[in-house]
Amino acid sequence: MNCITVDDEPLAHKIIKNYCDNLSFLTIENECHSAFEAINYLHDNEVDLIFLDINMPKLKGLDFLRTLQHPPLVIVTTAYQEYAMEGYELNVIDYLLKPFSFERFLKAVQKAQDHKKLLDLSEIGNSKPQPIQTIIKDTTIERLFIKGDKKIHQIQLKNILYLESLGSYVKIHLENETITTLDRLTNFEKTLPENQFLRVHKSFIIAIEKIQTIEGNRLKISEAVIPIGNVYKQNLTKIIK
Repeated sequence: MNCITVDDEPLAHKIIKNYCDNLSFLTIENECHSAFEAINYLHDNEVDLIFLDINMPKLKGLDFLRTLQHPPLVIVTTAYQEYAMEGYELNVIDYLLKPFSFERFLKAVQKAQDHKKLLDLSEIGNSKPQPIQTIIKDTTIERLFIKGDKKIHQIQLKNILYLESLGSYVKIHLENETITTLDRLTNFEKTLPENQFLRVHKSFIIAIEKIQTIEGNRLKISEAVIPIGNVYKQNLTKIIK
């Protein structure tokens, strides 16, 4: 993946470059020391991934991200944890808090690499996403049959933790595995029983009974922290009451 770093701190560029030098699938194409440098570079060049700082002078990182009509994959690198939910609202791949270890960095870029593979498959394939088989909102259904990984999987609804949208794909997080299928999250929203599942974000549907904690604009299921979108917050509030 071709990458750029956008950060006003020279040390931050050096750390990321050193990390990338250990990974053959990452290449740093340019180091931008302000959001304006990044805008000018992206005007004439395409990149797969941006390592983006938030707190920069004149134009903040997230404000810069909002200016991009078709942004590449983005991993936020910052010392400010309070912007995490806002970052996820902009569909960033991961959010690294400075100082971060190589192990944490590797986890983030592997997530970006997986996402890029899915996007590449979506562009190569000529077939449109096919809706899942069950199309009636039936509160008594107990299972779904899902195409994924060149197989048809039978999934028990009770084993679903949450579903995550990845563009033209949906990643179904189960208790013991994850299945990725070519489909839209909206199709699952129309199909899954509304007394068991709830859309809490444009990119997430969660199993209501799997919620462990709710804090501010996020909730926790197993080890995952899931953002709660403002548009969907009211539905979650009704369930709590």
